Amino acid sequence: MTADAFWKPFEVEINDFSGLVQVIDQVMGKAVEKNINFAWRGQVDASWALHSSLYRRMNITRGRILPEADIEKAEGEILVELHRWGLHSSNHGGRLSVLKQLAMLQHYGAPTRLIDITFNAWVGVWFAVEEKWSNGVLNEDVDARLFAFDITDRLINEKAEFRPWEDSYHRPWKRGAIDDLDRKEWTTSVYAWKPSSLDARIAAQNGGFLFGGVPASSKPDNKKFQFPKSPNFNDGWWSIEEGRKACCIAARPHVFESIKGKRPGPGALYTFRIKAAAKADIRQRLEKLFGYKHSTIYPDFSGFSSFAVPHIKSY
Repeated sequence: MTADAFWKPFEVEINDFSGLVQVIDQVMGKAVEKNINFAWRGQVDASWALHSSLYRRMNITRGRILPEADIEKAEGEILVELHRWGLHSSNHGGRLSVLKQLAMLQHYGAPTRLIDITFNAWVGVWFAVEEKWSNGVLNEDVDARLFAFDITDRLINEKAEFRPWEDSYHRPWKRGAIDDLDRKEWTTSVYAWKPSSLDARIAAQNGGFLFGGVPASSKPDNKKFQFPKSPNFNDGWWSIEEGRKACCIAARPHVFESIKGKRPGPGALYTFRIKAAAKADIRQRLEKLFGYKHSTIYPDFSGFSSFAVPHIKSY
C-alpha cells in the first residue's frame, strides 16, 4: 500500500485556480456554518505520506514502520542531546519548555514529532505549489496535496487540560507521565498548537504544529481506531501498521462535503490533489494577490540561505 493509494479514495481534485477558490470557499463556508476550526498543510508531492520528520527518518533508520514506543524513545534521546549541547535555554537564560525546544529544533531542521501546519488556507496552498530547487527545479511535474484538518477542540492553547503543556519542562505524553487510559487517548487523538511568535517565520506563515502519538488501535473506551480504505467503509479497513505507512497521527481521512455534509468530528482530515499543470499559475496568482514568495514566507537568514540564490549550484 502506497501513501498515494491511501489518500486517493478521499481526495478532491483541483485542476486550476478557479477550482481552488471554489474548494477554499466551500471549506470556509462549512467552517462558518458549523463553527469548525481548520488547519492546513501543503505538500509539493501528492504521493508523500503525512509523516513527521522524526517518524520518517526513524523508519528509514530502522528499516521498518515503528510504533509510538520507538518514537518516544528517540525523541527523548534527542532532547537529552540538546541539553548536553546547552541549547535547552533561550538567549535570555531561561529554560525553554519541551514544546518550545521541539519547535526550535523543527525550525532548524532537526527531526521532531511536530508536523508543520498553518492556520491560513492560502499559505497552505502556497506550500503545496512552492517552487523547490536542488541543482534545478524539483517536484514541478508531479501533483501536489493540500490537507485540511478539523482541529476544533484540539488546539491545546484553548483547552484548560492541555494548556499547561506549553510551559512544561517534561513531555506530558511520555510513558509513565500518563496513565494507561490517557495513553490510549494520546495514540488515538490529534493535537494542534499555535505557539507564540518564537521567530519571524512562524508569524509570517501564521504557523503552528500538529502532533500526537503514533496511531494505535485501541481507544480509551476500548473501541477500535482504524483507517478506512474507502469513504463508504465497504472496502474494509487498513491494519494499523498499514495505516502508519501513510499517516503517523490519528487523523482519519474523509471525503470533503460542502455545508450540508455531515461533520465527522474533530480529528477529521480532508485532502485535495492539486494537478501539476496548475502549480505555476496558482503560485503566480498567490504572489500577485497576497505577496507570497520565498522572501515573505521565509523572512530570515536560513530562508535566504535556502532560497535566495537557486541559480548557484550546491554540488
